[in-house]
Amino acid sequence: MVRMFLGLLLICLSFGASAQDVKGVVLDEPVPVAKFSLVAQNGTPFTQEELKGHWTLLFLGFTNCPDVCPFTLANLEAVRTELSQLITPDNLPEVVFLAVDPDRDQDVLADYVKHFGISFTGITGERTEIDRLVENIDGFYRLEKSGPEDDAYDVTHSAAVTVINPDGEITAKISPPFHPVTTATYLFRHMRGLETLN
Repeated sequence: MVRMFLGLLLICLSFGASAQDVKGVVLDEPVPVAKFSLVAQNGTPFTQEELKGHWTLLFLGFTNCPDVCPFTLANLEAVRTELSQLITPDNLPEVVFLAVDPDRDQDVLADYVKHFGISFTGITGERTEIDRLVENIDGFYRLEKSGPEDDAYDVTHSAAVTVINPDGEITAKISPPFHPVTTATYLFRHMRGLETLN
């Protein structure tokens, strides 16, 4: 046990300098995730209660996104892989993808998220419920439609990842780039209540 602790301490110290590259902001006080009611990719209800009991990395986007979304989701899986060297599998944060374009996202969400990680959860639903959660995490998005018939539109959206603790509270935000090793080190320190180096 002592050897494991010393090993983790050495890892933390050795990665401390590299963690400075992470663009992260830790909130002075945790902010509870407000009530919302959405649906997971398997059709089951997904509310704020599903964010409790484990750490969560929440990212918003859309399934037709050509670059930011797939790049970020792939990086978050790489971050989880790096974190698995530091913490036990049952303590790894879950990744939740909030799909903000339900008209196009709903039918393909299950296939989309499974490409990035078997533990990923995709959620979407009614616009009012999406907006409630987006506002709560201080995110934004805008459908860039040229008109009602436009079905090839883009979606502008925030790229930060919201960190949520096991009590269902927002504790930090991290922004790209999400380098796997440095981001994993940053999250490890944050999850352990250690000072994060920005």
